Parts: sequence; C-alpha cells; structure tokens
Amino acid sequence: MAHDLAILADEWFDGERLHRSPATILVDAGLVAAVLPGHQGPRAAEILRTPFAGPGLVECHCHLFLDGVETDGRRREAHLAAGEQAWLATGRANLRRMRACGITAVRDAGDRWGINHRLRAEAAVAAEPLPRVRSPGRALRRKGRYGGFMAEEVETAADIERALAARTDADDLKIVLTGIIDFAAGTVKGAPQFNAEELALLAAGARRLGIPTFAHCSGLDGLRLAVDAGLGSIEHGFFMDQAVLARMAERGVGWTPTWSPVAVMAERPGLIGLDAASVAGLERILANHRRHLALAAQWGVVLLAGSDAGSCGVAHGDALIGELEAMQAAGVPLEACLAAATAAPRRAWKMGAPLLAPGAAADLACWEVSPRESLAALRQATAVVVGGRLWRAEAAVAAAG
Repeated sequence: MAHDLAILADEWFDGERLHRSPATILVDAGLVAAVLPGHQGPRAAEILRTPFAGPGLVECHCHLFLDGVETDGRRREAHLAAGEQAWLATGRANLRRMRACGITAVRDAGDRWGINHRLRAEAAVAAEPLPRVRSPGRALRRKGRYGGFMAEEVETAADIERALAARTDADDLKIVLTGIIDFAAGTVKGAPQFNAEELALLAAGARRLGIPTFAHCSGLDGLRLAVDAGLGSIEHGFFMDQAVLARMAERGVGWTPTWSPVAVMAERPGLIGLDAASVAGLERILANHRRHLALAAQWGVVLLAGSDAGSCGVAHGDALIGELEAMQAAGVPLEACLAAATAAPRRAWKMGAPLLAPGAAADLACWEVSPRESLAALRQATAVVVGGRLWRAEAAVAAAG
C-alpha cells in the first residue's frame, strides 16, 4: 500500500531518547503508522529525506497576541490598545514564526480579550498547517493585582465559582498567584494573590472541568502555596529553593522556568532603564535559577520548556530554542532538554501518545542538523507535519518571493 507520507531520517528523537541510527517514519490518516529501522524505501504520496526528525516541539508558555520582537516601550503600550484585528494579526504571524522552528503545539498563557481562543479556532481550520493552540482564555487574578492584560478579576469564593463555571471552553486554568519581581531588591512585589483555601477551590474546580492548572508564580511564599495545592505546573518559579523543588518532585508538580525574559533584561538593561543594582540583582536571580534547573533534572521534576514569548525582547519560536540552550548550559542533559519540549508536555496535558511511536498524532518536524551538534540548529526546521499535514520551509520562502 502507498502511505500518505514517509520520512527517512538519518537520526531521530522519540520524545525521550535520541536514536543515532536511521529510521523510516510512516504517516497515514494523521497518525504515525510505523517507525521502521533503516531507510525502507516505501511507497508514499510524499517522501522526505532528512538528517534529523522528531516530534514537533511544544512551546509551553507564550502570549500569542503580543509581539516579543518589539522592544520599544511606547509601541508595546500602544499595541495593548490596538484592538482585536491587530492582536489577531500578531498572533497569526507568531504561529508562523513558531512553525518555522518546528513547533507544532503552543500553550498560550492568557489574555483578557479571548484572542487566544480565536487563534485556537482559526489554527484548527486554517488552509495551511499551523501549530495546535491550547488556550486558557482569561487567567484569574485577585482584584487590583498584577495581571491586568491577561486576567479576569475575582475577589470572593462566589466570584471564583462563577469564573470556573464560565470556563467550559478552556484547555487549561491559568492562575496569577504572585506579582512581578523587584530586580534590585531581589524579591517578589506583594504577597501571594490567593490563599491556600482559594487555591484549593481553584484546583478542585479545574479537576471538575478536567483541565490542568498552571500558575504564574515566583518567590517562596507563592511557590509553597502552589506546590501544597497540587497545581499542575509552576510558571517562572524564580527564587526557587531545594525544599520546594523536592516537594515538586514528590507531588509531580511541573516547572516551566521561562528563563528568557529575565535573561533579556540582564543582557539588555537599557530596554527598561535598569540601573547597576538591578542588573546585579538579575544576575543573582539567574544564577539561582541555573542551580535549581540542574537539580530539577536530577531529582525528576517535570520540566516544561516555555519562553514567555511576547515579553519584551522574547521572540516567538526563537526564544523556545533559547530556553533549551539555557537548560543545557545549566547542566540539564540534552535528552531531558528535548523531552521538556516534546514528550513531557504531551504527557502532562494528556495530549495523546507522548512519544513518536505508532498511534501517535503525526505532529513532527525535520531539521538539517542534529541537536547533538547544535541546539541552535533547531531554529530553522526544513519541514513540519501537523496532524499529518505537511509544510515545507521552501514553500514559505517561495511565497515570500
């Protein structure tokens, strides 16, 4: 029989292990039909030959409606007032940027206008294969606290219950648990936005809905609350300590470290006018993050790769590869870095079979260089498959003219 697609790879990654031997990946009806040893020369409607193939990458934390390339503060503020057509156009462009890096699934981290839901619906029916979008809709925050661009305000238990009842179309529940970081002081501004009882209410509501929880959270007070509540994952997690990390490993709480936004500020302090004390604070924060990333991998914490793309200077697509590079530089083994952007999120979010194996969704990517040689090479995929639908990089180059 003729297959829909055959990928003949010199090396491949299955979501957990790198295989330094050739394989033939067969795709039929949007699923992986078989992974055969060697180059089999099968009959197929499309045949791709590639030095390296693997599951499509997953961007675990981004804001699709924001332009991370833009660094001018006034233009970024203007974008927040630009309206839904501008936000949708930005989101569409960001999905294509991510596809070019081999990203086939994206978890948006919230916007209060529902642009993420709109982009999810568009991507699902687009004429071209685009990354699948997971959308929480609006995150939840305490009234008057940090998170205005991404969250709905709640104050009482009744508010929380009403908000949960309105989230039947959400893929995840995003909770804004803590505020932003004071870089010079090396602390998180303000107390956690929700207490233990309120987090228990939110976690129970998410379980009723059958959706994972993830929390914007940094600082030990918030981290302890999030872990004790058994939330699905902690986003950012700055000021981590070993006791919290051990508890995360014990309870199966994931960590999306979002290295990129803080690293950008450390490298380019002029973007937001940081003084020398703030830059020194940033370096201490990143050093602590680096130490705990290595421990997280050693202790079996579920690491999820997410860049917070859309933040100032954090470009969609490119920044996810930067996250993997930062993990590797911190001492996380290469296979664990790649798993954080492939099998780990698929398993954590129950997105079907997490490994590149028969029966898995045919969400795949091909690159010219193996990540054994350079993670940076993942910034340019040669081909991407989403649900069995093929996109080739040269087609985009031709379309651009």
